Amino acid sequence: MQAFHIISTAPYFAKHDNGAYSMDKFELYSAAVSALNWRSFGGKIILAADTKGEEYIRSLGISALWNEIRTVVPDDLEGIDPIMFWAAGKLFALREITSPAVMMDTDFIVWKAPTLPKDKIVAAHREDLNPSVYPSLEYFRFTRPFSTEGMNTAVLPLNTAFLYIPDESFKQYYVNRAIAFMKSAYRCGDNLRYMVFAEQRLLAICAEEFGIGVETLMNKDELFFPRDDFTHLWGAKQVMRNDTGGMNDFCRRARERIKKDYPDYEYMIPLIESSFFKK
Repeated sequence: MQAFHIISTAPYFAKHDNGAYSMDKFELYSAAVSALNWRSFGGKIILAADTKGEEYIRSLGISALWNEIRTVVPDDLEGIDPIMFWAAGKLFALREITSPAVMMDTDFIVWKAPTLPKDKIVAAHREDLNPSVYPSLEYFRFTRPFSTEGMNTAVLPLNTAFLYIPDESFKQYYVNRAIAFMKSAYRCGDNLRYMVFAEQRLLAICAEEFGIGVETLMNKDELFFPRDDFTHLWGAKQVMRNDTGGMNDFCRRARERIKKDYPDYEYMIPLIESSFFKK
């Protein structure tokens, strides 16, 4: 099965006027293990990036982690606010990569090959309808028409850290509505509720409208239980940014994993390390 990672640099440059794009060391190691593990199942993995994202990965010398790099994410996100819609790059990448395919965050590692049905979406997990995150439709404001008529807002949102969509027509239906929502939204500085509606709640709503089935890799009530099939760094990323010891431990374990399971890619380790010390 084909999968893809995404690097969209627009949110970074919207916050950093000067300097070159960079990723944290633990992010690079996570992406490396995620890509290599997927390839170990016999699958192909693409890096879908924008121009500066591709330039960054090639400058590090680690582009061989992926089977291919495709520059398919618009540098300007087609005018969408990159801070308010910080995950918009995922939706543009999804638009361009033909289904069936797995979209996977670089901080999501699959340790055991999942069974993927031919007629259902597979997402990471459902999410609760917490009103502080998923408000009523009346909350959203628009600068141009966007219809929410007939939407079933009772359906639980789908986390897209892992997302498999087998049907190209459904994928385009969902992606086009999500991009239309982001382009129509009033710029209000709310960089949580608007983004997760476009990416996660609208996915579940569109699946229900389209009549396509949904499966999840994980039960939302067991997300913090120990697992040996999937790892999602998720909240651990901010912890590692604040805890050098924790970050160093994660990177050490990632290095050991690469050396043990993927010795042909051991040469990537000094490339990642040297890029970090150049910062």
